[in-house]
Amino acid sequence: MQINYPIIDLHTHLRNNIPKYTKIAKENGIDTVVYMANTYPPLDNLEKIKKSLKVKRYCKALTVSAITKNLEGKELVEIEKIKPYVVGFSDDGKYLEDLNLLKEILKKDVLVLAHCSPDYKKGLENPELETRYINNYLEAIKKVGGKLHIQHVSKKESVELIRKFKSNGLKITSETCPQYFTFIKEEKDVEVNPPLSNKEDVLAVNEGLADGTIDIIASDYAPKPRKTGIADFESFISHSKRLVKESVLTEIQLKQKLFLNPKKIIISGDLKFF
Repeated sequence: MQINYPIIDLHTHLRNNIPKYTKIAKENGIDTVVYMANTYPPLDNLEKIKKSLKVKRYCKALTVSAITKNLEGKELVEIEKIKPYVVGFSDDGKYLEDLNLLKEILKKDVLVLAHCSPDYKKGLENPELETRYINNYLEAIKKVGGKLHIQHVSKKESVELIRKFKSNGLKITSETCPQYFTFIKEEKDVEVNPPLSNKEDVLAVNEGLADGTIDIIASDYAPKPRKTGIADFESFISHSKRLVKESVLTEIQLKQKLFLNPKKIIISGDLKFF
């Protein structure tokens, strides 16, 4: 099948080489990438963000600010100053344990992109934590409102929980990544966060994509020497297209996951890119 619409990858890591990795994205058919704040040093103040925005890029590359200074989960960044320059806020890579800080930023009505999993080792030992963390965030937005996007959903129980909250009228969005609708842990001995799961989880993620519980497919791209070999720009589109080939999604649904829904999320913020 041919894709004749621009692709927006809502979850990428460009680290400290925006030109190199946006070139790879463009060469693989991705038109817009949204990159997370866990650079070195992290994008946690206006000066760093403005500097990042001036760096050459080969496709449209939109910035996410950290939620907390130095990604430490202790003190919010200067949200009002930063928000006109970014898509949203995320401490991606780290779960924000201080729910009072989460509620405070949700009250600012900016887009919060939520990492709801522990570190890799802890996630392997306690796979139920992803769903518990998602529940904490959903209960928070239920109380104070705001804009919440749940990143890289991987567990059956997480899909079921998000579906339940959505059916009760909570306006949230969520994403998954190719590794979570394609591979089970027995097939790939790789380190991804959240960790790969079992067949039931993969089937549930596919069902969540099909029924609209999961709104977006994103790559979670990170440059090597990442150990995964999964979360890359090279296979992102081919893995996504396979969902149509295997009748999990229609072509229209795939367009929603790769373009229409990410576009809606981006333009719901302070910036108007499209």
